[in-house]
Amino acid sequence: MSIRLGALAATGLLAAACASQPASTSSAGASSTGATALTPAATAAIANMAGTTTWVSEERLLPQEPILAMVQTGGSVDSPQGFAVTCNPDNGSLTGHLGMQPADKAGSEAEYRIRLGGRADRINGSFVTDASGDTKFVFPMESSALRQMSTLDTVTILDANAEPQWAFVSDPSTQVSAKYIGSLSNIDMATQEFLVFCNPK
Repeated sequence: MSIRLGALAATGLLAAACASQPASTSSAGASSTGATALTPAATAAIANMAGTTTWVSEERLLPQEPILAMVQTGGSVDSPQGFAVTCNPDNGSLTGHLGMQPADKAGSEAEYRIRLGGRADRINGSFVTDASGDTKFVFPMESSALRQMSTLDTVTILDANAEPQWAFVSDPSTQVSAKYIGSLSNIDMATQEFLVFCNPK
């Protein structure tokens, strides 16, 4: 009898000990603070224009500036589809205009990044709303960065939160993660022409 009572007491102590310790979870991405997994989900594209856009340049007469722009195939530089670069022909300085930005950012400044091959350059600019109502991220751009962009198969621009906002691809079938996807079609020839237009006279 004493042996059975001892065994029952031991069993009761073990059950109490187990009850006092909560079961652990096997989910690697969860925590008591509600943290999510370290690997972010892929960004879903809002607009994929990789198969319907191309790059063109135009010298344009004063007071307009020379322009390099991504446009609808067969379209005009007067209607850029998300990205354009202009230059001051007096000194050759370039300005990037990245469209489809949040309207509530107008008047503020931010730091974006542009991924060019194995490097990511910081680009500091401001948000401006143009006459058409499109809010753009406007920033100074180096000609060396533009030249490199024109030689790559994929270029990505990250927003101030380091999220891929724009991606540009030479092959429309390339799988990329970004809100907006554009083309690099003809950017090499168009860039060469554009930089000639921008050469200070």
